[in-house]
Amino acid sequence: MTQPSSQRPAPKLGLVINSIGVFDPGAKDRSERTIREHFERLVKSRQIDPQSIVTERIFGPHEAMMVADRLAAAQVDLVVIANVAFPNGQVFLTLATHPHLAQTPLAVIAEPEPAGPEWGTNAWCGVIMNNHVARQLGRPIVTLPGPFAGDAFQAAFDRLLRVAGTIRFLRRDFVCRFGDAPGGFHSATGDQLAFARVFGTRVDTVDLTAVMEVYRTGKAPGYLGEAAFADADIKRTIKQITDRREVQVEAAMIERAARLYHAYRAIIRANGYTSAAFRCWPEQNEPYIGVSACVAMGLLLANRDITAAACESDWPTAVAQSIGTLLSGKPAACLDWVNYTGGSEIIQLGHCGAGICGQMAGGKCRGAICDAIALHPVIRLGGGVMGPVHIGQFEFGSKTGLCLTQDRNDKFKLLAFRGESTPKTARGLTYSAVDMTVPEHRKLNELVLDGGFPHHLAVVMGDVSEEARMLCQFLGVEWVSPDNSLRPRPIGQRARTTRKALTK
Repeated sequence: MTQPSSQRPAPKLGLVINSIGVFDPGAKDRSERTIREHFERLVKSRQIDPQSIVTERIFGPHEAMMVADRLAAAQVDLVVIANVAFPNGQVFLTLATHPHLAQTPLAVIAEPEPAGPEWGTNAWCGVIMNNHVARQLGRPIVTLPGPFAGDAFQAAFDRLLRVAGTIRFLRRDFVCRFGDAPGGFHSATGDQLAFARVFGTRVDTVDLTAVMEVYRTGKAPGYLGEAAFADADIKRTIKQITDRREVQVEAAMIERAARLYHAYRAIIRANGYTSAAFRCWPEQNEPYIGVSACVAMGLLLANRDITAAACESDWPTAVAQSIGTLLSGKPAACLDWVNYTGGSEIIQLGHCGAGICGQMAGGKCRGAICDAIALHPVIRLGGGVMGPVHIGQFEFGSKTGLCLTQDRNDKFKLLAFRGESTPKTARGLTYSAVDMTVPEHRKLNELVLDGGFPHHLAVVMGDVSEEARMLCQFLGVEWVSPDNSLRPRPIGQRARTTRKALTK
């Protein structure tokens, strides 16, 4: 049984060197040598697929067509045109309109004019010419200014690679919806074909009765064959759940949570699902199931079985969660807007108890434990108790919130904001949470309400705001942010807002 990877692969890069025959030969050679050296470093460090392609320097449309055919046959994930001098405009047009590269992310790069008494390369002028064509074609591209050996360029190029790898994954994403969303959760039921068109998402549904059958038998049939688990697997998972964290529930409940994790995991592996959303209440807490899904969901993320584990079967938020996971390299959390967003600089984001093993803060947070397996008194369920849940604050540090919606005009929008969580920002409530400082909290509240964003969002462990903005540019998703430093601008320009500024 072949299991698709649920992690972002190193993208396969197609680097095209482009120039007309005139301008300074030495300057062109130096520019080409520098970008080729960077290409080799990327291969050596495994930031790009070893099968990535760098072309000889090309000039005209016929060479460009041969290169485009080669890149299409190789199924590259990203095409980068390096203008080492002013280009033949037919090269960009040929690559941008090739039918088998139509949805491949495309970037154009160039270095500044070399020092000297004369006009040396005119390379960036060629980028502007290419960008004009891209806008007329309606083809999203990214433009990056050099120098290619500079830190700013290489940092931006690294972001570009992360975005390309994320897009590659999204277009292969296979979301499992374990049960439908609870009644009234309208934002948790999106337009599947619209998501397929923009992101590539495919959605499959597994009923909770099938989950409990796998829970009982330890065997899951699926598209890829059968997956199974044994008692020894459950014992190993119990150790993972309880290791180095406070456990406030009985052993039998931990065992049920471990068994539920393996039931979900077997179904995921048998069918090749890469992300998931879970109908985690109210049935899960009834006697015929008798165990909360929270711990199992967190384990699926912690063990990299999937890139998203969204609560209340909210598969559209699972897409945002996968984006955050893939851009950061760490599992992102699915959380609620817990309190009035405009009332305090400290924004409360949390959910019942879907903490992630290995990503909790540990220690004490305002007197509450930051990493515990507990019972949760759920007021919304009439004072009942659910468990086990994994509660506490997620690891402290910079965070990015990502909230995705589709408006009435069939347009996707991504709300992105940055902040910082610390022991001082923790509110100490009994949930799994990121309570974080967001200086633009009033503006954020306005954007949430004016944009009609849903009550769920993905919270990313780290600052991926630049990467998320670049991804929106490629996919044609509207970018929304309360942070003026994240307003649309040339992609290569670095954000000026520092962590220190964000936490003043």
